Amino acid sequence: MYPLVAIKSSHDGTSLVFSDFSGDYFQAALRGPNFEGSGRVYAYEPAHMAAFFRDLAAHWQGWSGQKEWGSLEGELSLTATSDSTGHTSLAVRMRSGPYPFDWTLTAMLLIEAGQLEPIAKKMQKFLIAD
Repeated sequence: MYPLVAIKSSHDGTSLVFSDFSGDYFQAALRGPNFEGSGRVYAYEPAHMAAFFRDLAAHWQGWSGQKEWGSLEGELSLTATSDSTGHTSLAVRMRSGPYPFDWTLTAMLLIEAGQLEPIAKKMQKFLIAD
């Protein structure tokens, strides 16, 4: 397993970092030029999250609509959209934990088409034990 996976926006350097996968949980941290937040995410069926990233990589040339993944307890949700120039916008929403939420942090990461395959491979190794 990878110790951590960082997804960095090509727009402003905002990053989403996954780390410390242990038991049924992992850490997620969202950091931008003017904000930072992190939380523990329940990793119910991590294969679904790995499949989300594989799907983005498989459709690197673009798609219509949105592709979504969300943790079972709502601490983390990802929504991806694509444009015709090979860019993927990944909307990230983090919450303090299961309802009721004390805080919410959102950001948009711009991902180049060439980043998708390496991200998918790293997420697969991070989430799924070989």
